[in-house]
Amino acid sequence: MTVATSGDHRADIDDPVRRQRCRCRGPGEAARRVVVALAVAVAIAACSGKPRAEEATHGAASREVAPADDAAADVVRADAVRADATDAAHTASPIGDLQVRVEWPDVPVAARTSPGRTPCHTPRAPAVSPTTTWGIPDALVVVDGPPAVPAVARVTLADCALAPRLIVGTSLAITSAVDRPARLVLRKRGALDHLAAGDPLPVQLPIAGHTVTAALDAGAIYALQTDAADPEVAVIAALPGGHVTDASGHAVIRGLAAGSHAVTAWLPPRAGQPARTGRGTARIAAGELTELTVTLGP
Repeated sequence: MTVATSGDHRADIDDPVRRQRCRCRGPGEAARRVVVALAVAVAIAACSGKPRAEEATHGAASREVAPADDAAADVVRADAVRADATDAAHTASPIGDLQVRVEWPDVPVAARTSPGRTPCHTPRAPAVSPTTTWGIPDALVVVDGPPAVPAVARVTLADCALAPRLIVGTSLAITSAVDRPARLVLRKRGALDHLAAGDPLPVQLPIAGHTVTAALDAGAIYALQTDAADPEVAVIAALPGGHVTDASGHAVIRGLAAGSHAVTAWLPPRAGQPARTGRGTARIAAGELTELTVTLGP
């Protein structure tokens, strides 16, 4: 067998003739045999430390793949950390939402009946038009806490009626949609829990499309009236935290601080009916929608 040593010399250890020669050359040959044996041992050690071709190939592949595997693992870990952070932020959110339902069980017939006709010979709207489950649309809901958002309350005169009948805003814009000059009256009625007659402020609308604007005092209730004997009325609430219930009698207030909030529901006096009020307390849970039902009373 021939083995390559680290010095690239070759040693033939299986040749019987050469072994015979070694036995005949005396002590110097013995020393040479020791040197050869050492060279063979070194060569065998070098061979045993060298990986096979297959192992070398797989080893190189492993060294190349490992960083990619580590990168993928890092991405997974980063995604998990972000998800945990999002969940924690949602859980620790200091705000929540509120849905208020305003109801008036067994609304009297008089309150939900039209009180007559307008000068345009159209039916006047009743004081209230409850749903089949006694939800009350067009009611004012006031919640303490949320900041005031500047908004223009826009009211339109058309067919001897004002729309919408209830609106919230920090200023007022009145527009005519009739083909003749019209005269309205704006009154400041005072506070929600203490209405006054208020001094009349004339509003002239000479032509269709004409708009008149007015500044409103924060916290006050205003009434805009037609000039008929039985006037149609639109109520404007310049109240922070004020909302109007939808056709189902609900109002959704978003971004409330977690904790307790006083809630007031108010149906304005109109169509010959007095105002009605209901109160409640909403306990807002962080990151959740809280539901509250407020019942109107005298």
